Amino acid sequence: MKDKVKYGHELLDIEIPEGTDLSILLPKQHPTGVRLEEEIVEDALAHPIGAGLLAEEIHAGDTVCILTNDITRLTRSHIYIPILVRELNKAGVPDGDITILFANGMHSAMTEEQMCSLITEDIYRRVTVVQHDCEESPCQLVGTTSYGHEVWANKIAMVADKLILTGGILVHHMAGFGGGRKDIIPGCARKDTILSNHKMVIDPNAQAGVLENNPVHLDFMEACAFTPPAYLLNVICDDHGMIYQAVAGHWREAYLHGAELAKDFYLYPIPERPDIVIASCGGFPKDIDLRQSKKGFYNASRAVKKGGVIICLAECPEGCSKEMDDPFEEWLGRYPDKDSVVAELKRKVNMGGLNCYKVRECQAHCRLILITALDQKRMAEVNVECYPKEQLNEVIRTVLAEYDHPKVLYMPQATLTLPLVCPLMLPEGGFSKSSWLAFANYEEKQ
Repeated sequence: MKDKVKYGHELLDIEIPEGTDLSILLPKQHPTGVRLEEEIVEDALAHPIGAGLLAEEIHAGDTVCILTNDITRLTRSHIYIPILVRELNKAGVPDGDITILFANGMHSAMTEEQMCSLITEDIYRRVTVVQHDCEESPCQLVGTTSYGHEVWANKIAMVADKLILTGGILVHHMAGFGGGRKDIIPGCARKDTILSNHKMVIDPNAQAGVLENNPVHLDFMEACAFTPPAYLLNVICDDHGMIYQAVAGHWREAYLHGAELAKDFYLYPIPERPDIVIASCGGFPKDIDLRQSKKGFYNASRAVKKGGVIICLAECPEGCSKEMDDPFEEWLGRYPDKDSVVAELKRKVNMGGLNCYKVRECQAHCRLILITALDQKRMAEVNVECYPKEQLNEVIRTVLAEYDHPKVLYMPQATLTLPLVCPLMLPEGGFSKSSWLAFANYEEKQ
């Protein structure tokens, strides 16, 4: 099999030798050109879930804060933010009463050019635009969750009369799915609030594609309820990055409906585990650094056999983490295995440790090989095996030669395809909606 696979901003030639027992996991294809992205967003706003129309929930005289994603999440916000602002204007809310707050979480601040690219230069010039800084932005205490976590959220968002959540619903490696409530934690929360939540990454129920009994998700939901948002607009993007579905309305009901739609798009049943998974994170910005790339090889690890091999394409031009204060690489150097990371996280949690945990969790299950721009010698020192892009096909041939008759799974869009190994598949190859948690539990036991 020959293909061109995404790697940063490039397409690399990949070859899987003839005769290989190969399966390919591709995102579901949807008809293109049937509806414009703008029409999909407008239709969602015209048919809200669990709430009235936007003009019935937000009125003239209200100050409005719109939370939206940063540059690490390309969710086509330049499509839906102008529509949302237009609808607010029609509801009687002038530009001067609208603030857009970039929910950066613990990510670095963006440039003006990046912000304009996300919301359009027109909107950037018309409304107040602010970036959340988890260490410097004034925050206020809005409540304490049942997990004992104080929720400190950006004061600009909290003092607005009406708060709107926006973003994309994607598979998330520990919260089940992104979008919705994540605009609060980690989006506009204080650093200690974010870390208190994220330390639950070591909980076995904190896994991708599962919301039921997921403590990270449930903590998010409790925190969001303290704020509470007046409205939500979330989109689901296809493998080309285009909006193909959208939900709007009540922050909880619309979001959970959107998560069900996302399950149908992003979760893929496979009947058995392969020996080898060859995966691409999906190119920029999904592989901008190792911190983001881990979501791709995490998904791949959900498929591969215990002791198998993952070959993952992840350019990582920004290194282990593009965030200036993230001690990710330092943790990789100090803690060579999953148990040592867990022990230290229980003592002291930080983002570097959380990122390190996901790498070591994957390596505890299988051999992880990265095709990357990361320095090969330096990564060897921190127990991460990697090779440059020029050696992609050589690495594939070498790994295949180590097996007699390996089963191989190819995942060219690993961050958009979450495999679920399940012998209980329906005849048509799908799942019954009520069985997702049972399948997730089956996965955990494997």
